[in-house]
This record gives sequence, C-alpha cells and structure tokens, in this order.
Amino acid sequence: MSLFPEHNSNILQFTPFTFEPPPVDYSQFEGISSFPSSTQFYEASVITEAFLKEDAYLGKGKGKQVEENDLKPETRKQTIFLNPLFKYDSNFWSTSNQSTGVKFHPTRSKDFACYVFGKEPKEKVKKESFTLDTQIYNCSLVHDIDSRRVFYNEAFSIFREAARAPFSKEWREKSMREKLLCDISWNYVNAIVNHIKSLQEIPIKDKQIQNEISTFRDMMAIWELCRIMYFIKSERYQRLSTDLLTWLNECYPLGALTEEELNELRDSPNHRNTVAFWSRLYKLILRGLFPQAINFLRSIIMAVEITSDQIINREIIINDIIQSVIKCIKSRPKMSSYDTGLAWRNWLSQCSQLQKSIILENKFLEENFIMILKILSGDPDAILAKSSSWLEGLVALVYHKYPKCETSDVRSTLGPVFIRFSVHPDPTSQALKRIFYQRIDDALSYCKHIDPWLLSHLTDLLCKTDLDETIGGKSLLLHQHREGYLIKFAEPLLTHSTLWQVGFKYLEHCEKFGKVFMEEFVGKIPFDNERKFEKILKICEDNGLKFDEKCIITTMGTKYMQIKRYASTIIYYMRAGKDESLKAICNIFLTQYVESGKIMFSEVLDSIPVDKNSNESVNFLSRYRLYHSLIQDEFYVQAAQVLVECLRSEISPKEFWGVLLFHTVPLMKLGRRKGIKLFEKIHIDEFIYYCSQVLDKRIEDSWLKLVQRMKRWHYKETGYFDISEDLNPVKIECERYKKNLEKNHSV
Repeated sequence: MSLFPEHNSNILQFTPFTFEPPPVDYSQFEGISSFPSSTQFYEASVITEAFLKEDAYLGKGKGKQVEENDLKPETRKQTIFLNPLFKYDSNFWSTSNQSTGVKFHPTRSKDFACYVFGKEPKEKVKKESFTLDTQIYNCSLVHDIDSRRVFYNEAFSIFREAARAPFSKEWREKSMREKLLCDISWNYVNAIVNHIKSLQEIPIKDKQIQNEISTFRDMMAIWELCRIMYFIKSERYQRLSTDLLTWLNECYPLGALTEEELNELRDSPNHRNTVAFWSRLYKLILRGLFPQAINFLRSIIMAVEITSDQIINREIIINDIIQSVIKCIKSRPKMSSYDTGLAWRNWLSQCSQLQKSIILENKFLEENFIMILKILSGDPDAILAKSSSWLEGLVALVYHKYPKCETSDVRSTLGPVFIRFSVHPDPTSQALKRIFYQRIDDALSYCKHIDPWLLSHLTDLLCKTDLDETIGGKSLLLHQHREGYLIKFAEPLLTHSTLWQVGFKYLEHCEKFGKVFMEEFVGKIPFDNERKFEKILKICEDNGLKFDEKCIITTMGTKYMQIKRYASTIIYYMRAGKDESLKAICNIFLTQYVESGKIMFSEVLDSIPVDKNSNESVNFLSRYRLYHSLIQDEFYVQAAQVLVECLRSEISPKEFWGVLLFHTVPLMKLGRRKGIKLFEKIHIDEFIYYCSQVLDKRIEDSWLKLVQRMKRWHYKETGYFDISEDLNPVKIECERYKKNLEKNHSV
C-alpha cells in the first residue's frame, strides 16, 4: 500500500514546464504517463510517520515508491508537507515550485535520503524552459564525503591492487603471498597516515575535523594490530613482542609530562627523589623506550664532591647501581634469531643478582631501582602495578615476560591484565580486546560503529589472508559478511558527484550481491551531460544490466524531449527500443504536417542514421519525406511507389491514412492527363479499401478534426480543393483512374 494518500497521487505530473509554446502531452510515451508511475523516479512528495519506521523500504520494480505493509489509518492522517504543494500555473521560481521528501536510509542508520521534485531555478537554467530534478540524493548526518575524496581514491587503488593479487604469480607461494598481503596492508596504513597528516595541516580545526582525526587514529590502531596478529603467519624470529611494542608506541604514544609533574621536577634540586621522575622512567621501561630511559638514568648520576667519606661512598654506590642498571638495559638480548634462549637466561640471571645486591640507606631509591629490575625481568605484578592502561600492561607483559610468544599465546596473558584493568566500553577498545582474544568476528561487529571504510576493507583483506579459514575456525562469518560490508560502504558513494564510479567499482567486486545493488542504484545516478551518461552506460554494459541500460537511455531521450531536441530523442529512443515512444514522436511530426502542410522534420531525419533495420516509425517518416522530395523534383513514378509503400505499411495513425489518400488524387489526375501509368489496378482497389478504414466510426471524431485542420492550408499549399470528410474526391478519382486503366488495356 502506498504511503501517500489517494488525493495526492498526481501532485507532480510529468510535464515539460514550458510556457510557450503549449506543453506537449507526454501521456502517450512509455513509462512516463504520470509522475508516480514512472520507472525512473521515486514518489516522495510528502513524508509520513511511516518514513521513520524500520519496515519502510524502497520498493523495486515499476512504480518505485516508498512502501509499508499494513499501513494504519491513523498514519494516513499524519501526512506532513515539507513544502507547499506544487503549482502548475506558476511561471516563476519560488519555494512553492518545489516539493521535497525525506526518509531515513533503510540500511544506514545515520544517513537519510532526500528527494527533490520541481522546477529548476530560472537563475540556473537561464532560459524559459524548466526541467524536473528527477534523481535521488543521499545526505549523511555523520561526515562529508568530500573531505575524504582523496583518501577514498587512494584507498580504492589499493583495493583494486588487492583484488588483482590472487591472479598474480606471487600468490601461489605462501611466503610470497604473505609478503604481498603485508605490502598491501602497509599501503592502506600509509593512506590512513597521509589523510591524518592532511587533516592536521588544516589551520583551523573545528570539532568535526578533530573527530575525523580521532576516527582515523582508531582505524590505524585496529588495522595495524590486525596486521600483526593475522597478516603475518610465517615464522617471524620471535618478533611479535617487538611488533606489539612498536604498535603501542606509534598508535598510543607516551604523552607529555603533566603540569604538576613538570612543577615537581622544576622545584626539586635532586630529581632522583621525585615521584614524577620515577613514574616517567617506569613508562619508558614498560614501553621498551630504552634510549630515553638510559638518558633519564644518566641525568641522575651525581658528581661526587669532596665533603666527607660517608657521602662520597654513598654517591659512588648509587652511581654504580645506576651504571649497572644501564648496562643491564643495554645488554638485553634482541629477539632476532633462534639462538636467544641461552642469552636470555643468562641475562635474567644477571638482573636477578643485581636486584639482590641493591641495598641502600635511601629506601625510596632502593625500591625504585628494584622495581625497574623487576619490570625488566618480566615480573607480572610489577609490570601491571606500574601500567596505566590495559593496553600498556598487556604489551609490556608480552615484551618483558613472554618475549618469544606467538599470536596464539597472547590470549593466555590476558587474564591477569583484565583482573587489574577494566576495558572502556567504546567500540575501539572493545574491538582491540577481541582482536587480542582472536575473535575477529566480534571485533568487526564493533568496527561497524567506528567507520564503514575500516569495516569493509579490513574484512576484504582478512578474507584474502584467510585462505585456509584458520583465523576464526569453522564458525567464521568473515567470508559471509564481506560483500555486505563492501556494499554498505559503497552505497553512499553512488550518489556522490565524483565518487559514484568508485562506488560501482566496489559493487563489481561483490560477486553474489553486487549486481543486484547495481540494478537498484544505477538508474538513480544524476547525469547532466552526455559524458557522464556514457560512463553510466558503460557500467551497465560491463555488468550485463540490460534493463537498466534501457531505462537510462530512455531517461536521456526524455531529457532531450523536454527541450525539444527531437533528433537526439529519436536516437536514444531507438537505442532503448522504445517503439511506442518513437511512434508518438512520429505522430507529433505528422500532426505538425496536418497543422501547417509543411515537412518540418527534415533536419531531424538528416541527423539520424536511418536504414532498413531502423525503427518502423522512423523509417515511415523517412519514406514520407522522400515522397515529398520526389514530388518536388517531379519524379512522379517513384513518388507513387513510395506513397503506396507508406499506405501498405499501416504504420501511421489510421486517420492519417486519409492524408496519404488525398496525396493520390493529384497523382491519379496527372497519370490520366499525361497517360502515365502511376498506379496498378490492385493499387486502386487498395485505395478504396483504405477509404473504408478511414471512415470507420471508431475514429470518426479524430478524422473530422484532422480534415478541418487541413482545410486551413490545403488549397493555399496545393492549389486544389480535393479534400472532404467523406473522401469522395478520392473515391471519384479512383473510379476514373480505374476506367482509364481498363480503356488503355483494351486498346
């Protein structure tokens, strides 16, 4: 049931909106008899409560409109007009010359679709004719696609590279395939980083830009963690711990000292006795930032002044401990090969011995030195006690406690972390948590709340990585959701002025459902020039969208019809196979001849390639023009043959047969007078038959009107009065010509 009340169903009829000459009646053209039933438009002149319901959807097929099952009577009463009703007899541009509708998008909760109908402003078109804006536009409540245009173009080139990867030679070998996928992943990350840099270069950053930067940083954190956990499957020489540490420091870098910490350090003559100093040193050790940590430790080495032996001994002991800790940090084995096991055990033993040997009068310093060594030795309690977040604690635990662990071992370290820390409920934190747990399907369910680009492209690359379906096991939904995520991302691009082609390219990579969505949207792409029109047609041709191709060509023909460019209209209608519409155009030209007695479509036909395979209505016009040309050049025999062909084709309206019969009269008179055999006896019999058809009661009214219009010019143009409603001049001349044929035959 339609959402719109019956009395409003014809508010926006499809008319050309021209004020002189009078508008053409378009009801005879296929598919555009009235605005709501057109296959090219949405009926959306009003908005009701049902628009905001989830079960309101855009129906497919002929007469597309917003529908809802079981529409309640009370809903019908709540019709709200967003703008005043359309006024036909208003010939100036104002808000009353348009009618708009809006609907929340059926698949994207944060977007809405806006439909605009009405005259284009006179200031825009700069002419007396006005055309309808017939397409659909999507408006996002979240972000402006224009700000991401460069990023989307760059990302699509990477996506296309990823789509071609399975067909390359490198894909066959596992190690080469991993390298290829890692390179693609790096390219995506570089695109994200480039976009963040471009946003940071904007001098004035409003709230929207700040939110965009935050979103892209979250995207980079999730993407890079997936690369570490999933994209690299082969032996990495115990690099997981260092990869995670690098990820933490790049995506969640250590912040600057607070104002309070700076004041504490500034006011203290000896930094080694301040909490702020040791708090920062713990962070540097936890995050593996050893060069900075060593510089920090060196800064508290005190120069020994000759005051007393006791002070000298105390300072020397502290300085020796600092140097020993620095040496311990420097000698930490690097996780770069298989032979680190023995070196690692020896190093831990050194740390343990140093820890036991530290005994100082200053218990504050003693506790902090021991805590540093405990963190370096991988003590879980010490690591988690000095960590400020679950991410920092987890990565530090992996780096210091389990430096040789693999991705499958990470989840076993999560227990102690989540006992001490709670995870923030924001989508990014929840997604990261599930990636560490290696529950990628759950992680992606949170990614959909971050950004559709991240969700679609990450899923696509994960599917290419997961050839053996080992990422999530047998219950993996990753492959099932890939196309849905890509379609959801591509959909807003389809109505963008410059990115619409990119949107369709994404749909082309959705083997199961892409074509269905292309069929739904390709006819809604606004096009205002032939270049864009041809691009849309190319998409239809490449993807076998025959019906949509026909509809789009028809729309282009209709646009030209509105501005009376009949040659272009005929060409496009011929391409679309719109025989009935071509017949209607043919009737318009024939009507012009009936009104004026002049062939006004010669230039139109000169612009059209007409051959035997062309539309029969166009062929009829061509043959009828040829008849007049032959008469003008006095080739009467050939003209008579063409006239007979036109009659026998029976293509023109039946009442126009009478016009063709009127043309036979001067030819028959000429034949009798000059003794030229222009017609055969069978032709005369056919003329009599066609006379009876024209005088059929069913077309009497239209025939009488035609004759009355012809009488206005017929004598002036032809010089004879052989025209009447009963066709008697034709019948009389047929009898005379027949007798003349018999007489000549007997002789």
